[in-house]
Amino acid sequence: MAAKIIPEKEADAERYVVLLAEDEFFIRFDIAEEFRRLGWRVIEAGNAEQAIDVLRSTARIDLVVTDVRMPGDRSGLDVARAVREERPGVKIVVMSGHLVPMEKHKHLIDLFVPKPTPSDQLAKQIKEFMHASG
Repeated sequence: MAAKIIPEKEADAERYVVLLAEDEFFIRFDIAEEFRRLGWRVIEAGNAEQAIDVLRSTARIDLVVTDVRMPGDRSGLDVARAVREERPGVKIVVMSGHLVPMEKHKHLIDLFVPKPTPSDQLAKQIKEFMHASG
């Protein structure tokens, strides 16, 4: 049986582009590698300001995965607010070992993942979420 040839345009549509905002380098590296194993493209940001700059660019983004606590004046919730303002159709996954989502945050969060969660389990959970919502 011959392999099905998928036009590049269609193949690219099958790959998600993820903006990953996480200040801890090794955690960000592990999560990014798991997403890449899924065939997804990853744009990495080390803080909320960098993530918001990417959101304001013309880069394609299908999903934002952000930690809540990051250095600087802005948090992952600020990233989520920027997504809602700049890219309303983009899905938002929020990770935190400190925050428990409250009613006032529900409109900012499509999926909450408590930390610590092993990066392979996180990627699997997010993949299932994207397929269910997509």
